[in-house]
Amino acid sequence: MSASAAPIPLDQFAAALLDLEVPQLHQESARLQNSLYHLERSNTTLAEYPDDEDCKDAIRYNHCVIEQQKQRVDIIRLELIRRGVSVGHMDLDIPESGSSAPADTQATVAASGSSAPADGAANGHAGEDEGVYL
Repeated sequence: MSASAAPIPLDQFAAALLDLEVPQLHQESARLQNSLYHLERSNTTLAEYPDDEDCKDAIRYNHCVIEQQKQRVDIIRLELIRRGVSVGHMDLDIPESGSSAPADTQATVAASGSSAPADGAANGHAGEDEGVYL
């Protein structure tokens, strides 16, 4: 995504998840968590230059992106829970800022009627090591 592209609204993101299979949800979560790791690492580096206004701006921007991506990970987690998939392995290693997905987005995910399988067996991915391949 380019710096000028706005992310889709959370309700649209939640609706789009309904069309994804469980392995795809795990891949998207992994992609977002990898991005979160790099954003936090970048902010740590940028913080070494407290007098640089460009660095301060980048840190502020990154904080906004971090919050948006954490919300998306939470929405994916809720969708997986709704499908009966264990999500204990999805805990973020990034310090929480107390933010979570808005209640209306959580309700959208919880109230949806997706008929996707609860595990990867139906789509041939049972037992495979899931991840993002670049």
